[in-house]
Amino acid sequence: MKYYFENKDSELCYTIDYFKEELKERGLTEISVYPAKIMIGSGFYYCQELGVSGEKGDGECGKWCEYYEPRNKKSGRCRHSAHPYEASNESIIIKL
Repeated sequence: MKYYFENKDSELCYTIDYFKEELKERGLTEISVYPAKIMIGSGFYYCQELGVSGEKGDGECGKWCEYYEPRNKKSGRCRHSAHPYEASNESIIIKL
């Protein structure tokens, strides 16, 4: 699934369907958005369960978290941990 940022400084990204609904609600016919790209090796994570970002090793993600569930069912990276996204440099136009 592809995600997009509303502007270069946005912290949250959304699907194209979200922006199409925004266009309808705002009464607009088009909007400029920035495609999201995955930040691999950044030293940060995004928790899909809690909806928060953090720095790896910050003490908030791990076995002590009540939602911790290892991907391999034994130990290691939590299944809720994902790579964060950043806005690309080029914008695209979404039309209704």
